[in-house]
Amino acid sequence: MKKGIFCILCCLVAMVSCQKSGINAFQGDYSFKSSGEVSVQRTTPIISPSIVPPTFNFTLPNEIGQLEIRALDRREKSVVVVMNYMNDEVIVVNGTCDGQTITLNEFQRNGLSISVDSYVSSRCFVNVKAEGRIYDDNTIVFNMVYSGIASIANIVYNIQGDNIHMVATRN
Repeated sequence: MKKGIFCILCCLVAMVSCQKSGINAFQGDYSFKSSGEVSVQRTTPIISPSIVPPTFNFTLPNEIGQLEIRALDRREKSVVVVMNYMNDEVIVVNGTCDGQTITLNEFQRNGLSISVDSYVSSRCFVNVKAEGRIYDDNTIVFNMVYSGIASIANIVYNIQGDNIHMVATRN
C-alpha cells in the first residue's frame, strides 16, 4: 500500500514539474485571430446634420496573423512579441510573463479602420493594453482594451473598447 501511495506521489510531482510556466510557457510561434467591439462617440459639436450618428458601436472586423514570442531577459521575465497582421501591419512590443499570464506593454495600432457605412470610413489610431493567459501550453487568450481617436467625415470621435479578444494557437 505504501509503495502504491509513493508511486502516485512521484507521478504527481513529475507531472507538476513538467508543466511549463513563465517565459517557457509562452515562447514560440502562433497563429492568431482577433475580434471585438468598440464604442465610437462624437467629441466635437456638430452644426449641420451629419450622416454619422453621435454615438455608435462598431464591430471590429476579424483579423488574422502570426504572433511570435521570444525571451529578452529571463531574470526580469521579459519577452518581445511580434504581431504580423495579414493587413500588412506589424507590431513589435515588449511584455512580461508571470506564471500562466503574459502582460504586454501599451502599444499603438495604426491599421484599424472604422466604418459607418460602405461610403464613410476612417483609419484611426488606438492605444492598446493587453493581458493574456495560456491554456494547455498551446493557446493564449488575450483580453485587449482599445482607446483612441478617429476623424470621420471631418468630425472627431473617441474610440473605447474593452471587449476585444485575440486567440493565439501555437503552430
